[in-house]
Amino acid sequence: MPGGVFAIALGTPWLVLLGLLLALERVIPARRQRGDWLNNGWAWLLAFGAGVVVTPAAGGAATLIVNRLGGGWIRLPDSGVGLALGVLAYLVAMDFGEYLFHRAQHLIPAMWAMHSLHHSDPGVNVTTTSRHFWLEAAIKSVTIWLAVGLLFKASPKIVVLYGLATFYNLVLHANLRVGFGRFSFVLNSPQYHRLHHGSDPKYANCNFAALLSVWDVLFGAYRPPAAGEFPHTGLEDRPPPKGLWQCFAWPLASGRSEAGGQPAPAALGSVS
Repeated sequence: MPGGVFAIALGTPWLVLLGLLLALERVIPARRQRGDWLNNGWAWLLAFGAGVVVTPAAGGAATLIVNRLGGGWIRLPDSGVGLALGVLAYLVAMDFGEYLFHRAQHLIPAMWAMHSLHHSDPGVNVTTTSRHFWLEAAIKSVTIWLAVGLLFKASPKIVVLYGLATFYNLVLHANLRVGFGRFSFVLNSPQYHRLHHGSDPKYANCNFAALLSVWDVLFGAYRPPAAGEFPHTGLEDRPPPKGLWQCFAWPLASGRSEAGGQPAPAALGSVS
């Protein structure tokens, strides 16, 4: 699939969903808050530039490139009922990789120094989705995305469908009163993920899931939200960045870099 077609196939619905969620946040927000829109925009711009200049492959593109070079142990079916099974297998593998990567971001000080930019937003909203340090995509492309590319030989059709599924991350960061109650152990939700961003130390090291919250259940990080629980977000030990330069140099400009953002780092399988 040509790169331009790939970008349009994913970019257009992403913008539509972003606009819809922005509108909903204004009408029915979970909390009345002031989002850090400008710094979210700077972080997105830096990450976009890094994706073009620094990272030769990102996300599903890493899988396609590895496959083109002969990688991919298991060929996933991409037609009929097999397509649904192929997408499911690819989604589960990628989501598990995202989960492990996220746990590492909170466990390893150097990775937390970068990831804490995402957690520094005092008013989490849909634009926080893209608030990531510009180097993180490059690290993912040579770790979890490379690993999935070596495991599965996936067609562009499967990669695009998975890419569309990841747009759910926009929903997860939306400032909306949406939760799944007793079923929160199955699928992530804005309320469930907001606890992960909670500024109070009691929310440390919980709810790391990207799409499937069952990983938190399996690895001991599951914290179901109580009815009406939508906490304040941000970091207690440092203020958010002040402009483009601090977003670019966040690990150096932000001060502290302890793992997890709280006093004790979380090992896989533990939760405080």
